[in-house]
Amino acid sequence: MTDDSGHTGRSGDTEVTRRLARLLIESRHVGVALDLGRLAEQGLEPSSESAANEVDDLVAALSGRPVRGWKIGCTSEHAQRLLNATGPFAGRVYTVLEPHASSSSGPEPAAIAEPFAVEPLLEGEFAFTFGTDLPPTGQLRDRAAVVEAVATVHPAIEFVGGRYQEFLGAPLPFIIADAGANIMLVLGPGVPLDTGLADRLDSLAATMTVDGEVTGSGRGADVLGHPVDALRWLVNHLAGRGIGIDAGQTVTTGTATQVSSLPVGSQGRLEIEELGSVAVDRVDAAG
Repeated sequence: MTDDSGHTGRSGDTEVTRRLARLLIESRHVGVALDLGRLAEQGLEPSSESAANEVDDLVAALSGRPVRGWKIGCTSEHAQRLLNATGPFAGRVYTVLEPHASSSSGPEPAAIAEPFAVEPLLEGEFAFTFGTDLPPTGQLRDRAAVVEAVATVHPAIEFVGGRYQEFLGAPLPFIIADAGANIMLVLGPGVPLDTGLADRLDSLAATMTVDGEVTGSGRGADVLGHPVDALRWLVNHLAGRGIGIDAGQTVTTGTATQVSSLPVGSQGRLEIEELGSVAVDRVDAAG
């Protein structure tokens, strides 16, 4: 098992890594976005994806915040174009809002009143909560082993934007260092994952609406070809970094609905076939 931070003690120890990690922690604490231009001038842009992962590792270690799960970024062609990426990346998730009580029309919306430092975007995703630990090993995990470790699959809305004044257009190493720009994950009710459901997740339609208007749609196949393939990628990627996934942690696998904005006073809702729905109301933080 990993420790509560999801940290393995292998983070980079350079002064640059530490400076960026501490700035990201401070930004989370005070809610003020960082100026990418100034960070670049100070030589704080990570030199590679590996160096960016070291920053994310160190943020987890120094902040001491429990890691609730992981996100996978850029699993769709749409997201890769937006962030100028050639493949997926991983980031830690620290805030997960659990399902609310259900009504006849579905789960009650989660009320979000955060005074966001960066205007957030919404992504509609397939998310998986693990029922058993999946520690790192020297061998790649196959699909069956990954599915067996999962307890439930959920519709989920990820809030993305991160800790920089600019999100879209930011250099990818900065985004990866900042937990993949994750702000929070809103999790819908879970459906038990069996082999049959796992096999057909790629065919399930996902639709995001804001105030009843469709803002994005897709299928599970838009997520690295299959949400379970994305999940397996993450498990093996983390194992290569000496990190496992613990029972109770949730992995969200990247947008299947493109990205949407959510103005104050609006409601976002994600519907996924067979899995149900999850909704969020963005309310005025000052009110």
